Formats: sequence, C-alpha cells, structure tokens
Amino acid sequence: MAASIDRLGTDIPTVPADTPVGTVDGMFRMDPALRAVAVQDGPRQLVLLTRRLVEIHLSGRLGYGRALNARRTAGQLLPEYRVVCRPGMSLDEAANLALARPEEVRYDDLLMLASDGPKVVSVSEIFEALARSFRHAAWHDDLTGLPNRRWLDEQGPALLARSNPDRTAILYIDLDHFKTVNDTHGHDVGNAVLVEFGRRLRECLRIEDAAVRLGGDEFVALLADIDEADAEKVAERVLEAAVEPMVHDEHVLQLSATIGLAMARDIAWDEELGPLDVLLRHADGAMLTGKQLGKQRVQRLDGQAGNPFARLAQIRRRLLGALEDGTLTVQYEPILDLASHRCTSVQAVLHWDDPELGSVKPDEFLPVAERSGQLPPIAQRILHEVCAQAAAWRREGHSWRVGLRTVPTWLAGGQLAADVKAALAAHELDGEGLRIDVGGRFPLSDMAHAKAQLAELRDAGVDVGLDSYGSEHGTIAVLRALPFTMLKVTSALVAHIDSSHADAAIFSGIVNTGHALGLRVMASGATRAPQLRLLRELGCDAVRGEFVGGPMSAEELVRRFGSGPSEPGPAGQVCLAGEAASNVS
Repeated sequence: MAASIDRLGTDIPTVPADTPVGTVDGMFRMDPALRAVAVQDGPRQLVLLTRRLVEIHLSGRLGYGRALNARRTAGQLLPEYRVVCRPGMSLDEAANLALARPEEVRYDDLLMLASDGPKVVSVSEIFEALARSFRHAAWHDDLTGLPNRRWLDEQGPALLARSNPDRTAILYIDLDHFKTVNDTHGHDVGNAVLVEFGRRLRECLRIEDAAVRLGGDEFVALLADIDEADAEKVAERVLEAAVEPMVHDEHVLQLSATIGLAMARDIAWDEELGPLDVLLRHADGAMLTGKQLGKQRVQRLDGQAGNPFARLAQIRRRLLGALEDGTLTVQYEPILDLASHRCTSVQAVLHWDDPELGSVKPDEFLPVAERSGQLPPIAQRILHEVCAQAAAWRREGHSWRVGLRTVPTWLAGGQLAADVKAALAAHELDGEGLRIDVGGRFPLSDMAHAKAQLAELRDAGVDVGLDSYGSEHGTIAVLRALPFTMLKVTSALVAHIDSSHADAAIFSGIVNTGHALGLRVMASGATRAPQLRLLRELGCDAVRGEFVGGPMSAEELVRRFGSGPSEPGPAGQVCLAGEAASNVS
C-alpha cells in the first residue's frame, strides 16, 4: 500500500471568510511560526490563505497595500488555484496535485484536511516523504516488511564494518518443505506463512541485529558484536520459532527450518569477494549441508576446508550476474531423424562458463536456480533468446524446430503457456518453430492445471515433450495424464542397449508405449554407431548425443548442418559426428 500524507503538515487555525484582513495579519504578527490559516469559504469548503499571500496584498500597490485592503476580508484574498489534500491521500497523488498547478504557484503550500483539523503542508515535505517512501520500498520486502536482498547488498557491508570481525555471525535460514505448503494449500497460505515467520524471526533477534528476506523461503540474519555461544543460542531460538505451529484460517501448519551458521573469524577471506559475500557463501553452504544431513538443524562449515556444498552456495551467488555478464549462453545440439537421416530439429542447451567456477553443467546449476528463485528470470531470458534464434533461422531458410527444456514449477505457476505465446509473438515465430520439454517432478495435485497449460501450447502449434523419461521423475501416470507429443528417453536407458538384451527389451517397450499413445520417441545420449542401428530397428524416431553432435554455437550449427537436405546416403555424413552413414544404414 502506498504511503499517505496523514503524518505530514502543521496544525493551523480556521477563520470565517468575513474575518477582516487586519485580524488575520495580526494573527501572523503574534505567531511568527504560523504559516497559514484555513478560511471557511462556504458551509463545507476550507481554503488555504498563506502568510506569503497576505503579505503580498498588504505590502503591494506602491506601499499603499495596507490602506487599500483595510476593509477587505479574508475571503476576498483567497487564491484562484485551490488544492486540498484529503485524509488517506497517497504521497504520489499529493505530489501530482502540486505539480499540476501553474508554474507560478506550483511550489506554494497546500491545505490538508486531517482528521484532527486543517493543516498546512509544503511541497518539499511531500517530496521528502515520497523519497523516504521510495527508499523504504527499494530496501524492503513488500510481503514481510523485512529488509530485502538489495538492502543487504548495499547496507550489509557497512553493518559488518562497524562490527568486530571476531564477534560477527550470519545465519542463512531456509524453511523446510515450504514448496509443499504452496502446492497443497495455495500461495495465499504460503504468503501468510512467510509473513508469520518473518515476524517470529525478528522477535528472535536483538535490536542491533538485522533480519533479511532474500526471496522465496530464504532469510538471513546478520548478528553483530556476538560470540559463538550466543550466536548458536540465537540460531536455536529461530529453529524453535520455525517449528511452532502456524494457524491460517482453518489450516494448522507444521514447518521447520534448516540454518547455516558462519562466524566471521572462522572464514578465510577471499581477495576478490567482500566479507559479506564470503560469509553468505559459507553460511549458505552450511545450510545446504544441513539439508543433506536431514534438515531441521543448525549446521556449521569449516571455513578452511573444501566442501561440495560451499560450491553450490557459490553457484547461487555467481548465478545472479551470469545473464548480465554474458557467461550464461545458449548452445544448440542437433537431433537426427532416424527415418530420413537428417537434422530436422535441435535442442537448446544452456552453457555456463564462469571465470571463478569454470564450466558449470545445467544439471548442477539449474536445481540451485530453481531452489533460490533465480530460475524465472533466467527462463524468461532464455525463452526469448531461443525464439529469436529460431525465427532468424527460419528467415535464413532453416526450418529446425528448437526444443527448450523447462521445469514443472513454471508449468504449475500458471504462466508457461502465456509466456511462451508472448515470446512467439514478440519474435514473429509460429508455434511450429518451438518445442517445450518438461522434465522434473510433477506435483500430482496440479495435474489438471498442467494439462490445461500443455493443451494451450499444443493449440498454438508448439510441440510438448516429456523429458528424461525413465528417470525417477518420468512415470506412466504422468505420460497418460498430460497431452505430450514427444517422449524423450533418458540416456541411462540408451547407454547399454547394444550390449544388454534386457535394456534393449525395456527400450523397445517404451517405444511401443509411446507410439500407442501417439507420441514420437527420441533417445538421448547416443555415443556410438551400434546404438543408432539398434534404435532404428526398435522403431525409435529421433536421437541426440555425442555421436550425432554435441552442443555448439548457433553459427557452428549452421555451418555443419545448414547446407540443406542431402540424399539418404551422404546425409548421414552431414548429420553424424562420429562415423560414416554406411555404419548406421
């Protein structure tokens, strides 16, 4: 809710419109701090008469102003432009009222009709309050009211600088199973939980500490001038506060939290990172370790020792700027149609080469992005980049359909179909240029909603594929419930089909199941020619993998596969990365 003007202004007296000007002038002379009076001009109308306006009238006309206005009344001096601020009016509404006046009176005081009587408020007061309101909004989370990530980035270093490094701690707090609350009870209940936990967190801290909401269900507490024992006591209080039942409407919710604790004196400082970033990285890594060890605990990390969860924490921090600095890019992997031996479509693959982390695979950073709430902006940017590239290829005469993998949370959020159609329209690409592949764990409670989203995509001409079928996430129930057009089989079921009769039989059953449901079947992870021969014999429709061609830039894809269709024999030489077409025909 926008801040209002109710706390601004100075009380002023009210006088009738027939009050002599001399009387009003006397009121100003007796009270030098009095800036204005409110004149009752009619039964229900108050108008502001300022000291400045009275002085102009009384000192004007070559020094005869006082004599000329001696018999005039306050009502006869009222200004032509009258602006009144009502109770509850927002600061930006009041600012717009002031700025809408003619330039010569734009910065004059305004009358505010407060609940306890009229007040005079200056334009500078309004804009100073407006600036404070914007500053507060920029630095605070609009749901919980706690300071936000921007505040932490901008003000956190100064807070740490004022604290003794040997007596500084940070808590990285993540609510356990919070996604289940959203999936089961809805986002309104989830928001209420976050608000209540934010209130409890603030109560657990001392007045000199700072509670911050980073986003989603992740919070941070900065503890200044505190020893290790007391920091652990604060963390335990937060842990206990999280497990207290939360009641919302008729729902009684039982949650818990996992907390990563880092003491500044235990951390080996990094020359390239500030103290706050290093503390956050280690506390985040400690929290992730605590998740792996069973959740609902306070976890410490040895700041000097290498730890895989510290890498995940570093990924989370570095991923924030990966889109902006150009280190997160899209590459394209060719897909071979086994009937024509041609590259008829491609798969978009994210590639992240970070200067500190090195090459980070999507399977490593995408789960981190999803958990930390960074996935939506990444997904939106990549969606538009892929659509732009597909449209450019079509203008150049390459009719490749581009596959893009997403996750069920985007589907469950209700925005996937709308976002995809908006991106298609923005880049003037028809639906036949895109395939959306959904992989990961589907919330069973959202199946009807997911079905509607995918059906909307299909109506727009977009192919929809079930990704990584054969893993723990791809099930027959999901396959039957949702309107997919393609079944993408995980590489784990392709790896040994040419050496294991059991794996070949399993794959054959999957192909038959897919075809019975009207789906094309694509195999992932092909690395050698015998696999391709067998995949074709088993009726598989398409294949991707190192043998066909690994991920490459858009320019490299055009150079290697954009020369146009060839005859069946030579086409294999164009499309395959490993051996000649005769090996797979």
